[in-house]
Amino acid sequence: MPSTRRTLLRSVGATGVSVAVAGCSLLSRARDPDEPPPSGVDDFPNPEDSARGANGEWSTFGCNAANTRAVGDGEAPVDGVTERWRVEVAQTAYQAPVVADGRVYQLDVDTLRVLDAADGSKLWTAEDVERVPLVWNDAAYVSTGTAIRALEAKTGEGLWERGFERPGQVTTPATHSGEQLICGVGERVVALDPADGAIRWDREVFGQVLDHPAVFMGYWFVVATQAGMGYLLDREGMGGRRWQLPAEPTAPPSADTDSVYVNCRNGTTYALMDDGLSDPTRHWAVDTGWADRGIAVADGLVLVANGQGLHAVDTESGDRPWEHEIGDWRHTAPAYGRDTVFVGGDRLQALDPTPGDSPDGGPAVRFEREFGGRVGPGPVLDDGTIYVVAQVDDETYALLALD
Repeated sequence: MPSTRRTLLRSVGATGVSVAVAGCSLLSRARDPDEPPPSGVDDFPNPEDSARGANGEWSTFGCNAANTRAVGDGEAPVDGVTERWRVEVAQTAYQAPVVADGRVYQLDVDTLRVLDAADGSKLWTAEDVERVPLVWNDAAYVSTGTAIRALEAKTGEGLWERGFERPGQVTTPATHSGEQLICGVGERVVALDPADGAIRWDREVFGQVLDHPAVFMGYWFVVATQAGMGYLLDREGMGGRRWQLPAEPTAPPSADTDSVYVNCRNGTTYALMDDGLSDPTRHWAVDTGWADRGIAVADGLVLVANGQGLHAVDTESGDRPWEHEIGDWRHTAPAYGRDTVFVGGDRLQALDPTPGDSPDGGPAVRFEREFGGRVGPGPVLDDGTIYVVAQVDDETYALLALD
């Protein structure tokens, strides 16, 4: 992060001045966005090191193993979008898709529809699916609520299914480098072999495990429960840290190299750690409202969409340099790519979060795109395309591919 930006944030914190004031979204429109970086990157992120950024594929809930919702291929559209295709979905399609290997995985009520990313044509479907899948090494791993099912990504053919004789919800798994699948089974965390679903280890926790654990520092799995507990577990299931949160988390945790971030139903976002593993207490807490669809971590900011505004919180200090109005719709979460934040609400917006290499007075609008109504769930990014569910007229919702 540029040193000028850190200096500014420290000076803001020292004077006690809050820059998250009413009307700051109007201020952001008066600022010009920075010139975005050229399309593409010199070196793609290593997909085996998926905790530090996706290599262009949104193959899991949070894009990468750390759930940061940030794409590392440098291909995001930043100058405006046109519609390539649309597929009608149910109004209750509240989960954003995942996209990998030229296929879009969209959950429509309890049916997983897999579409060709090129034209939106249907490739295959799977019934009785509870959440969008984790896609890894040509397999899609889905939860049926009572079991984990592995499906061949190209055809939907069943590879294996692992049921559990335990009470509670079976959650969508997470992975780091495909070594093992980490999922919740009621109040237990279970590790499965990706090849055949064999159980490698399980560990009891307090409370129903939530979907999509995050990977922290490329080693620890961060697990949150409905009882407001947070756990750090290593690759063998041994505990590293444990926290009691003040309320139930609203969405899966996210992580960077220093901290774990979680949003709770008391409307507060917490940074659970700073400086590695030295301090297991809360580092900061900021009132951001609920974030049902996940939070993003990018460019030194935690980005939280609460159904009315998009909040930016500094990862180190907990200062909030800006808040930007997005409209009354909570089924959206920010996505980040090519120095740009994309978020839904009453429209699709593309924002420069740090105009002039500083978040002060930001963000600056790169472009906006309106549809017939609300925008979200999504957006998600893949190979230069934005995928989002939007209300396209009074009674119709559609999954849209925009580039």
